[in-house]
Amino acid sequence: MDFDTIFNIVITTGMGVITFFLKYFFDKLNSRASKEELHELKEKIENADDKYASKSELNELKKSIEKIENNIDFLKENTVRNSDFIRTMSRLEEKIDSLKRGE
Repeated sequence: MDFDTIFNIVITTGMGVITFFLKYFFDKLNSRASKEELHELKEKIENADDKYASKSELNELKKSIEKIENNIDFLKENTVRNSDFIRTMSRLEEKIDSLKRGE
């Protein structure tokens, strides 16, 4: 082996090592987010509170819905339906009319 061959091997190996590390660092830089992307992600996190409820808020809503359901059940059991009211009022009007006529 002469000097030129050994020199070429050393230069090629050195360039390969330098190329490897350059590629490694550029890939590492490309995998990081830019400042714009970071700002966009921060905005999304800040706006997430507007879209989603916390567990405590969810529990409060469940309690409110349960109270409403109980009130609806109470109203169903203890109130007069529209058709029953109309029927009763019609009978009452007929009785009043018959009293006015003197029957």
